[in-house]
Amino acid sequence: MELIEKSIQISKVGRLTYRMNFTKLCHATKYFSLDNVIGVGVIGIMYKAALPNGRFLAVKRLYDSQSIIKRFELEIMILGQYSHRNIVSLIGFSIEEGNNERILVYQYMSNGRLSDKLKETKKLEWSKVIKIALGVARGLCCLHHSLHMLHLNINSDCILLGKNFEPKISNFGGIMFMNNDLEKNIGLEKKDVSDFGCLLFELINGNKFGEIHESFNNVTVPFVTYPNHVNMLGEDPSGFCDAVDEYLNKIEFKDEEVSTLLRVARECVHPLFEQRPTMLEVYNKICNIGERDRICEDANLLSMDFVTPIEVDTNMPS
Repeated sequence: MELIEKSIQISKVGRLTYRMNFTKLCHATKYFSLDNVIGVGVIGIMYKAALPNGRFLAVKRLYDSQSIIKRFELEIMILGQYSHRNIVSLIGFSIEEGNNERILVYQYMSNGRLSDKLKETKKLEWSKVIKIALGVARGLCCLHHSLHMLHLNINSDCILLGKNFEPKISNFGGIMFMNNDLEKNIGLEKKDVSDFGCLLFELINGNKFGEIHESFNNVTVPFVTYPNHVNMLGEDPSGFCDAVDEYLNKIEFKDEEVSTLLRVARECVHPLFEQRPTMLEVYNKICNIGERDRICEDANLLSMDFVTPIEVDTNMPS
């Protein structure tokens, strides 16, 4: 339990991550009622918790397994120490050793998971697509270049959306620290880049990348119809990129921004990982798309800060 003890010390020093009473969390979630479930994931179930002041928290009740305990400890260590506008905020945790209960408590995100939002609306407004793409890219830049960490599981299920569709990356249980020898990291680092490219295709089109791959000849995106019978991940590693480039160069777009973001996506999913860009390069390219609407901000937003206390009344009914 060394990691847990260390995380508690961090929280006491910064008064940032609170150890919460399990019984009170039960009350706030109506004893983890099915009516309060807002998400089911690989390591646990997320519930909506109501506070006495009318505000809400997101409470993840983890499954009981030894591997999940390690992920629980790792998430507390990371999210309890750092904060960023595009990384989910950890407010507290709870441990009940006798019942093998482990709970993580987060800031509640009113628009839920990106995957659920895409299922509801299929295609988002273009301004929201750019905002989400830029925010996720910014968050990944922070992980890679400020903390030297790899997420390794970026997808629409782990992107949470706030009231104004500001995205936050979640699910840090599988995160890895980069090796000091950068040559040993490049393949893993580019795994995040590839996952981000798949996320871009899903954002633009509303379908997961695997679904696009399986039915490439029938897929459409705003202002675009993909070419017929292109094997995106076939024997020729550059076949997909060449096919998309050839097609994009032949057609006339109503909005050049769609074309540009598609090109960024296809660069990210290049079958040869050494041909993929870094997340910093990806972020800068998306920034250029968003400049017209002044979406991009200060470069300091690429840095992680030590957490500052979240103003939330954590008092719950006894």
